[in-house]
Amino acid sequence: MNKPSLPHIEVNTLDEGKKKSMKSRIIVGIILAVTGLPSMFFGGWVFFAFISFFFAFAIYEFIHATGKKYSPFVWIFTYIVTISYVYWAFVKSNIAAYRADPSGYVFSLESHFDEPAISWYTVIGSLGVYFAFSIFHKDFDIFDVVYLFAMSILVGLGFQCLMFLRYHPLQATPFDSDDYLFRWMTSSFLFLFVLIATFGNDIMAYFVGVFFGKHKMSARVSPNKSWEGFFGGWILAGLLAFGFAALVEALGHPVLASLPLFGNDSKWWAIVTLSFTLPVIGVLGDLTLSLIKRYFGIKDYGHLLAAHGGVLDRVDSLMFCCIFASAFVVVFEKGAGFFA
Repeated sequence: MNKPSLPHIEVNTLDEGKKKSMKSRIIVGIILAVTGLPSMFFGGWVFFAFISFFFAFAIYEFIHATGKKYSPFVWIFTYIVTISYVYWAFVKSNIAAYRADPSGYVFSLESHFDEPAISWYTVIGSLGVYFAFSIFHKDFDIFDVVYLFAMSILVGLGFQCLMFLRYHPLQATPFDSDDYLFRWMTSSFLFLFVLIATFGNDIMAYFVGVFFGKHKMSARVSPNKSWEGFFGGWILAGLLAFGFAALVEALGHPVLASLPLFGNDSKWWAIVTLSFTLPVIGVLGDLTLSLIKRYFGIKDYGHLLAAHGGVLDRVDSLMFCCIFASAFVVVFEKGAGFFA
């Protein structure tokens, strides 16, 4: 009697170019993890400075991507507007706290990244200024208006939500001097959860696609992505993220106090939803920024991160995931009326 044979899975052969690229990606990835994870765990001004450094490069990259020689006024204005989207809510809440109690006010981070928000005055005002540039500068056309306006909001809101996810858990767990470092570390679990879902998908999809990818997902936008990589990354990253959430809550530290996974008030469905939705949102972000690169005819937004490209090449999916996760948390905690 013949034994049933196992299905044959053909593994792709790696050429020297792919081997070199993979090696470079792994090395740079390790360096980023070694430098980035401590800042994430320690939080405070260390994390603030670390993210602000890369944020400055991200602004440069999306302006430079067009290949056009903008005037210094355009560069300076775009920097100011994009930076304001990240830090204005933080500055505004500090001002409000000072006015409410000048004698007891303490300038801090943890108390003031309490909800993502942008100033509609800045949004409307910046659009008006960009239109003014297009009227008075012949080399600044309607495309430049729409592109710089949209990218400043996307990048600014993406980095602000990144800050929100790191600092927001501290609102529910105020700490004192006796457990300062411990609370900073455990408060990073929500952000780490989003990182695992996002970069876990990037990593798993890359390796599954390299070794098993046969069917192109969108050759016009991202020629290296395959459907095998997409489904492999989605399932594996979702399981990793959910497993992380379950593990840290079993140790007594849920990723967010308002989203318990166990117990009578369990919101397990919320964690499951985030775990398996974030990888898909990340792919959407990756393809969106890749579409822009293809339009401009560039391979990467920059070269700061070697084989990983520029900052935007690395955080494209993360920005989208942070915006989605932040909106999810805010709606869950405050209701949809928050956006009314």
